[in-house]
Amino acid sequence: MYQAPDTRKSARPLPQRRLMGLLSGALGVGVALILAVSWQVSRQAGLGSALAWLGAGSVVLLAVSLLFLRELGHQRDAQQRMERALHDSRRRLLAQQQAWHELRNLQHEAGDSDFYSSVLSSTARLMNVPRVSIWLLDDETMTCQASLDDAQVGEQLPIERLDGYLGALRESPGLASVEAQQDPRLACLNDYLVKHDVVSMLDAGIFVGGELRGILCCESLLTRRWHAEEVSCLIAVSGLVSQFAESLRRRAAEQDLHRHLHYDDVTGLPTLRGLDASLERHLEAGRFHLGVLRIGGLSQINETLGQRGGDQALSLIAQHLQRYMDLTLSGIDLARLPSNRLVLVMPDTTRDVAHQLLAELLETLNAHPWWVDNQAYQLQFALGIASYPDHSDSVEQLLQRAELALKEARHDTRHGVAFYASELSEWQQRQNLLERELREAIRSRQFCLYLQPQFDRMGALRGAEMLLRWQHPERGLIGPGGFIHEAERSGLIRPIGNWVLEQAGQLLAGPLADSQLRLSVNVSVQQLRDEDFVPRIARLINKHAIAPGRLTLEVVESLLLTPGISLQLKALRDLGVELSLDDFGTGYSSLRYLQDFRVDEIKLDKVFIDVLQQRDDAPLARSIIALAKTLGLKLVAEGVETAFQLEYLSRHGVDLVQGYHLAHPEPVANFLTRLQTDPRQIDHG
Repeated sequence: MYQAPDTRKSARPLPQRRLMGLLSGALGVGVALILAVSWQVSRQAGLGSALAWLGAGSVVLLAVSLLFLRELGHQRDAQQRMERALHDSRRRLLAQQQAWHELRNLQHEAGDSDFYSSVLSSTARLMNVPRVSIWLLDDETMTCQASLDDAQVGEQLPIERLDGYLGALRESPGLASVEAQQDPRLACLNDYLVKHDVVSMLDAGIFVGGELRGILCCESLLTRRWHAEEVSCLIAVSGLVSQFAESLRRRAAEQDLHRHLHYDDVTGLPTLRGLDASLERHLEAGRFHLGVLRIGGLSQINETLGQRGGDQALSLIAQHLQRYMDLTLSGIDLARLPSNRLVLVMPDTTRDVAHQLLAELLETLNAHPWWVDNQAYQLQFALGIASYPDHSDSVEQLLQRAELALKEARHDTRHGVAFYASELSEWQQRQNLLERELREAIRSRQFCLYLQPQFDRMGALRGAEMLLRWQHPERGLIGPGGFIHEAERSGLIRPIGNWVLEQAGQLLAGPLADSQLRLSVNVSVQQLRDEDFVPRIARLINKHAIAPGRLTLEVVESLLLTPGISLQLKALRDLGVELSLDDFGTGYSSLRYLQDFRVDEIKLDKVFIDVLQQRDDAPLARSIIALAKTLGLKLVAEGVETAFQLEYLSRHGVDLVQGYHLAHPEPVANFLTRLQTDPRQIDHG
């Protein structure tokens, strides 16, 4: 909070009464001396000499009195001037405090233009200057963002020529100059100062994230000596502008993430997450149909024209569907699924009517030529449908059953539409078989672990993520995508996850004991729901005598929405275990969740940096990196597959990276052998 300097100590009352007393005493002493000398002279030299002495003494006494009185007048005038200056200073400080509080309240409500306008007008009033402006910095230029002089807005100065000026602001937050055109710190601004007739200048830096990102500038066309309280006031106001800029950056990052989570960049359609409100409406209605639409032939366009061509085709399809729905099938909601699929949510109608309407839609889509880069392509569409609540009362299971129906629809060359039927539940039989095989895998220890190394920006090995594999006796090595879902559905994820944690403890206490390498382990919602999970982690740490900070537990974003999970997460952090938010930005993330559920790091999902294979920038990745820095979180980027991605992420301050470009996941034995072969890779702290 801005506090004005205390000026009360400067209020020293002048000693007028003491001076009057001294003057009276001196006059009394003087009169006594004159009378004494005159009497003595009259005795020795006669009355005439005595009168002469008496007259001379009186003149001297009168002169001394006049001198005393003049000094007393000077003292009185000085006191009055000081009192006026003190009064003016207190008035200025009161106005400064009032303006500061008004701006602080405004920064939480106003948009950037309104806030900047208020800052300019308040600063001009407080400083009594005609020119106030706000300048923002980027990598190449310093640009006037707002000014009392409208003609100045948009003016740019090249950063490369401003080293002395910007360096002075970085060293001290306030820069006051009485003779600006002769100030060596401002030599690089001389052309600007002459152009605008600036004589005196007072500037304060605007710092965002610890970096100088702007300047609040006061300029006087007359010589001006800046008071200390004016410098302090401008620094305080620039601090408010810094806070406002920081909040704008957070707001923009959250808006970018929200848009990415809820809307597809290619088609403009909602994602499944963005369809939540529509699904709630349909659920309240009690009955609806959910369809999964597959678009066949996109791979040919991608192979011929690249990803850009495929994206263009998807955009055309989305536009065509929206027009068709508006004209023919009003009330149907559309959303984008990953890959080449869309979701349709249709209000309740009979199965026959729904089948007929959707078959007509597919007939139109299949007959339509899709023009991409002046080439016509024929695409194949198929639609699988499941009905709520007939086929399931769970949206997730409806999607699964619509996918099953889609497989059947792809074989229906006539209509391309199929409803889910119980005969399609072969997948359920396969799931039952998979569950039995998983139980056998646990019993006979068919699971094994792979480690994917994690490196810092300098290329030093800092740890690894533990990845589960299943060495199936018939199907060979199976990745987690082939069995984790069934393990979670059946509850077998608990014993499997406990085994992984035990292996992590043994590694940290054994082969990695002499290093500072950390291990990251994925944990599921079901594990965290167990009342014994936190005590189990505590026992694991004590049993193996490992530093808890070397164990990182990775949780998915959806976990943050699970009721009652906050206490478990807090208990884990109290143990010293680090928490990592996995696949950040792909699920339910928002600043509110990051603030309510404290974590130590976030993992930037591969999808955000894949764009760097076609472009030279990844705006969403930059937003997440900025968000992590703002919140003081470590950031791990996964899925790094090219040197350019690595260079880009390192340049923007990512803490740790992992991916095929650096190292593939490898068996534990291979990981340890590599460390033994090249011990320099181990971080010994």
